[in-house]
Amino acid sequence: MLDSSDTAAAISQFFSFSISPGLRLFLVKPLTGKTHQVRVALKSIGSPILGDELYKGASSDRTYLHAYCIRFNYQQQPICIICPPDKGDEFVSDKTKQQITDLASPWTLKWPNITLPPQKNAG
Repeated sequence: MLDSSDTAAAISQFFSFSISPGLRLFLVKPLTGKTHQVRVALKSIGSPILGDELYKGASSDRTYLHAYCIRFNYQQQPICIICPPDKGDEFVSDKTKQQITDLASPWTLKWPNITLPPQKNAG
């Protein structure tokens, strides 16, 4: 559920790319780790995830939510895992595959620098 208060804010950044009329590819970077954060954020801007009927996405051959890339440091070593989607009619379309190829290094995009608000303790 989208809550407009500042308590326990869910913050995500995203880029949006047109695939075809009425169909967009979103690259989303969640900055906080809230349950269903990406699903709620996209629904709240009027772009529910295709196949995510719980959050009002149109019925489809699959849910088009995919963990594409994770990048972090572990014991002073950089870890980067990229896993392009390979299943789903819309993910394997030529236009989507080309856009995903163009996003091979998403951390090099011009993501805005923001300061996260302090998180309030739950208890």
